Amino acid sequence: MKHRWIYIIISGMLMAGPTDFDPYRAFGYLEEQVNMGYRVPGTEDHLICRDWIIGKCMEEADTVIIQPFKAYRPVTRDTVDAYNIIARFYPEKEQRVMFSTHWDTRPFADLDPHYPDRPVPGANDGASGTAVLIELLKHIKKTNDGIGVDVVFWDAEDMGLARSNTYFCQGSVHYSHNPIYPLPQKGILIDMIGDYDLQIPIEENSMRFAPGLVAEVWDIAYELGYQKIFPRKIGPAVYDDHVPLNMIAKIPTINLIDFHYVHQGRNLWHTTRDLPAFCSPQSLEYIGNVLLVWLSRQ
Repeated sequence: MKHRWIYIIISGMLMAGPTDFDPYRAFGYLEEQVNMGYRVPGTEDHLICRDWIIGKCMEEADTVIIQPFKAYRPVTRDTVDAYNIIARFYPEKEQRVMFSTHWDTRPFADLDPHYPDRPVPGANDGASGTAVLIELLKHIKKTNDGIGVDVVFWDAEDMGLARSNTYFCQGSVHYSHNPIYPLPQKGILIDMIGDYDLQIPIEENSMRFAPGLVAEVWDIAYELGYQKIFPRKIGPAVYDDHVPLNMIAKIPTINLIDFHYVHQGRNLWHTTRDLPAFCSPQSLEYIGNVLLVWLSRQ
């Protein structure tokens, strides 16, 4: 039997202990989302996935809040219904942290050399982060009972046009203007973390907004022996959901993201080849373990 290990602090001492984070169950969640179809706002597949995520949240969380909003589609110049999903643990507690990801998929594979007008399957870009947080829901109460936790699934993150930040991250922008109180004091966003060849450099905006939180997470990754997965080097600056959370909601938030998503030298990001075949349960496990250890220390 394979054992997975995390570290927890007890009476000031660092001690090892097994984690129950199940990477194969999480990977099953990834595959299940892709099998639902394209989770593009305004489609039936999107609503099916919405209800699936809500059901998973209701099984574990104390409170589940659905935050509807109108998402703008810049290509068709109209709006569709979109939904942030917020699972809250200990909602009455003022001291809180946030884990978040986006659950929608891109309506067009604009970087695909062959099928740029087709939707993106979103195995890594959408399903991977959602899969990790769905699995994480099962472990929050036994990992921590001292602070509140918000697990948030952002919608309409991937609606924007290339080379423009204007219409990306619409769900987190809406939340940042309409936050749910008590407000978390810090957060971790995960995005594109299922890549088979996972590497999470320090995202540049994260270092600018919350360097102390970056240090906490990377120290934990090194304790777990994940030095090759979490190199201490600055990666590219990414406009992602953590930017409005930092700039509008004023919630210090960092982004764990592997923006280099390739296979045999070919880009998979925003293409029709963003498939489960290029993702790995072990990558989900690395992220899940780091998040659980970090939570245990709050």
